[in-house]
Amino acid sequence: MRASVPRLHPHQAAALALVLASAFPVAAAAADPPPRSREVQELIDEAETAAKRLELARARELWARINVLEPSTMAICQLGVFDLRLDRLEEAAAELTTCVARMPTPTNDIERRRYEVRRADLAAVRQRVAELHVSAPPGTARLLVDGREVAAGGPVFVAPGQHEVTATGKQGQVARALVKVTAAQSRRVALAFEAPKAASAPAQARNPWTIGAGAAASAALLGAGVGLHLAGDAAESETAAKVSRLSDGSMLPSSAQFRKTYDEAHAANTRAGLLHGFGTAALVVGAAVGAATVVYVVWPRKAEIRTRGAGAEIKLVW
Repeated sequence: MRASVPRLHPHQAAALALVLASAFPVAAAAADPPPRSREVQELIDEAETAAKRLELARARELWARINVLEPSTMAICQLGVFDLRLDRLEEAAAELTTCVARMPTPTNDIERRRYEVRRADLAAVRQRVAELHVSAPPGTARLLVDGREVAAGGPVFVAPGQHEVTATGKQGQVARALVKVTAAQSRRVALAFEAPKAASAPAQARNPWTIGAGAAASAALLGAGVGLHLAGDAAESETAAKVSRLSDGSMLPSSAQFRKTYDEAHAANTRAGLLHGFGTAALVVGAAVGAATVVYVVWPRKAEIRTRGAGAEIKLVW
């Protein structure tokens, strides 16, 4: 009677394949120099136990610790395997690329099978991510893709979609580019810092004749305004004196002297109004000329007015 062979569920088959793939490099590398430390061997045993229990995140965490303590091709390959199973595709693509590049030429069937499995994993993950090759401008201090620091030249694996590539220079220059990629696409991105803006030509010196003429005109107009107001005040005083004589009873309203004094009072009042009017105008114009002269001296060389949604923005350049 033949014994029946139980059929594995797809998830069980995947888990078994993962365990086997994880076990191959451990067995093959057991004799590789230098010998592993006791701490690293314990972590490897714990990682394999976690993998058998399908605790993939725990196994991945342990292999990351192993790679920090004793970096190796085996460790980076294992990280790629677990990141692929955990859908950490960008990390898996980078790790499996390094893994395949470092793996030695197979010398037996087991090594050949392991090599083929890693290449198949790499090919599978490359179909689900995009690849950027960034050319940074000279003098770049940092190169970022979506805020993550990366190395220039080498492949940077990203998810399909739009990404921001930024280079910052040693002198504070910035270069940016927005790149949209699709799955399995390889894209080259060349960045360049903006050319420094040419220094603006020095502003011409203020014309001293204009400043002197403005100051003199302002002083003359202000002086004239004050003088006209004083003359107007004198005319008002004269008007008041004439009116007082008309009302003190010393002259008969029908007399020629009364008529003459009345005409003189009227003329003095008219003159007072004109003098005060011209005096005020002179003061206003003199003040305006003085203000314009001051503005000419201290106003910025350039002024730009830019409209905004909520008003206007004034940019001054001294």
